[in-house]
Amino acid sequence: MRARLYLDVDGVLNARNAKFIWGEATSTSMTIHHPGGYTDDFTIHWAPDLILALDVLRTKFDVELVWLTTWNENNFVLSHLVPTLQGLAGGRVLPYDPPFSPVIEASGWWKGRGLIKDQAASPTPFIWIDDQEVSLHGQKILTKTTGTPSLLIPTSPIAGLTPEHVEQMSEWLEGLPDDAKTN
Repeated sequence: MRARLYLDVDGVLNARNAKFIWGEATSTSMTIHHPGGYTDDFTIHWAPDLILALDVLRTKFDVELVWLTTWNENNFVLSHLVPTLQGLAGGRVLPYDPPFSPVIEASGWWKGRGLIKDQAASPTPFIWIDDQEVSLHGQKILTKTTGTPSLLIPTSPIAGLTPEHVEQMSEWLEGLPDDAKTN
């Protein structure tokens, strides 16, 4: 069984204080074009060393990358963000599927639903990293995926993913049974 990494962007890879956490950061502006002519302009801040550390981790442990982010709308994460980051290539995209009504369902729960559905279709050890949804919905995920080894990492939206988080993931992956480390 191949371990899986469910990865958010904002507050994880895109963090204002990435420079202070990783020693160096890069910034750029991006525009997301939505259907109907609506656009969003963003400035993203990321640490090249973080992107490299995640790529090394993915290679070392043969981790499957699954993008679980609002950046998945219109496949923007793969078509625009990944080339800009110059790393984290490939991976699957779980559909951006916001709730029909936020009154019926918490706005970020679509990520939890997607993760649960993905795990139900193909259970495997997983890491979920998100700056908001892990704290809000992590316990529901653990309940719905009982018996599947998992590591949930809530990040600070300002600091994002830190070297300590990467080390935590490495140690967790190293501790998985051998059959969970490879295809």
